[in-house]
Amino acid sequence: MKKMPKWSKITIIGTLMGTCFGAGVYAQDVLQRVDAYLRSDYKVVVNGQAVQLANPPLIYNNSSYLPVKELGGHLGAIVNWEESTKTIFINPRVNANQPAEGTATNYLDIKLQFPYAQYMDYRGATYPMLINNTDQAYYRLIDVERMGIRTDGLRKAKDKFTGQLYVSEAELKNVWGNEPPQISYTNYETIVITEEKDPLKLEELRKYVNDFQYLPINGVIIASNPIIIDKLPEENTYSYLTNDNGHFYRTKLTLTQSTGWNNKILYFVGSSSKEDIEAGK
Repeated sequence: MKKMPKWSKITIIGTLMGTCFGAGVYAQDVLQRVDAYLRSDYKVVVNGQAVQLANPPLIYNNSSYLPVKELGGHLGAIVNWEESTKTIFINPRVNANQPAEGTATNYLDIKLQFPYAQYMDYRGATYPMLINNTDQAYYRLIDVERMGIRTDGLRKAKDKFTGQLYVSEAELKNVWGNEPPQISYTNYETIVITEEKDPLKLEELRKYVNDFQYLPINGVIIASNPIIIDKLPEENTYSYLTNDNGHFYRTKLTLTQSTGWNNKILYFVGSSSKEDIEAGK
């Protein structure tokens, strides 16, 4: 008797997504009917180790198709399916506390307590960084991403006062390994300003901070301790975060350009608005 091959022909429709997602209802124009083969005799080796898949590989047009969720688990990844957009998300699993299944975005709630800004060296470049110390050190997400550090898969924290996202140092250690950012001793400024490169604008912003750092109001000295100045998308506009006598404020600064002697370009802070970001929170 002739021995039958260890594979069988099947018909599949649409995207091959394994067993982790529901088929759902699809419009006719996105469906494609194809013939493929189940190959239970194929072996799969991941990182040098043979693995046994519950769902065998499919062969179609001389290409192998593997169940993405099963394979992702063996590769240390989390595979999530978003039904509303028909999207498969494959996220690296970099922390043992990461949920194995996708859920709605759930940020850890934190508040500004002891924030400070400094320049940090990382892989040949220097970057501004805002750090908030609470129960541990939290690094502001936009600064971390500016460094080129991937944070997908890391749990984020959300500051109640500014609404900005942070990542804890403990989480970041999973992605920067033995090469963490270091405090920069070659680029040191007491007033850290992000994204702005124009030396004239930087000079005026720092002058403004120094001029208005201590203000007498009704006989009381208000000490405005600078934390960080962030350049905003709008031209010549900045967000200035301060701690005024133990209370956090955010001031919107706008630079105005003028022409001085010998047609020299000058800048000055033409307007500003101050917001108590702790009010009502």
